[in-house]
Amino acid sequence: MKSLEIPKELLNFKDLIESTVKDSVVIQPDVRKTSLTESKFCGDPYFPKQMEYPKDENGEPMKLLAQINFSEIPQMNEFPNSGLLQFYISADDDVYGIDFDEPAKQNNFKLIYHEQLNETDLIEDFSFVTDDREIEFPIGKEAGMTFDLVVQPVSAFSVDFDIIEENIPLDQKIEHENCNDLHELYIEKFVGDGHRIGGYPYFTQADPRNKDEYPILLLQIDSDDLIDCMFGDVGVANFFISREDLLNKNFTNVLYNWDCC
Repeated sequence: MKSLEIPKELLNFKDLIESTVKDSVVIQPDVRKTSLTESKFCGDPYFPKQMEYPKDENGEPMKLLAQINFSEIPQMNEFPNSGLLQFYISADDDVYGIDFDEPAKQNNFKLIYHEQLNETDLIEDFSFVTDDREIEFPIGKEAGMTFDLVVQPVSAFSVDFDIIEENIPLDQKIEHENCNDLHELYIEKFVGDGHRIGGYPYFTQADPRNKDEYPILLLQIDSDDLIDCMFGDVGVANFFISREDLLNKNFTNVLYNWDCC
């Protein structure tokens, strides 16, 4: 696990910053053909033939956005250590499956958790999930995933950032080649961007959650040239869940958000 590096200008607040840390698994894409059961962006999902394939509100098959095999990631408290979690979104929706009025409503996005994997009777031909629609899917390249467990302090755009705002003089000017004050420095060092599981989120706009609402970051997918990933104009997508639902492996009440510049 990578240790937390705090810039010298913020060392006077080291204890406070360290008090906010959470474990977070940073995801690095590996562009290649993937197997049905591994963690991945896009590609073909693990899907038993006897299950009903997810469809959007128009009855069209959804497309796999990401798949997490928990047996492959570094273990974190509260997260499963086995099973496979899938994130599907409508392949023909110009807002990528989100309902901005009811962001936990799984009409045009869907999470499916497979607690046990059985590789004997799976769908192998996914040609019924067509790619010839007018709306460009937010991820253009199939990729496997590699994982790195890190410790992450509260990110600069999280609803939980208030503890930093209330206890650090963020408007204090500093001598730094890239930053004018402590706020700019905190954002530069602890913005929370990138693909990740757990930890604190990143937004290009603002955190849509209220304090203590959907506190756990289930998955974050950031715009990334490596996999031709783009949500809107260099945006980022986040999926959040309550602690109770995560512990119970209940993925029916998940807040889905994406925003862009």
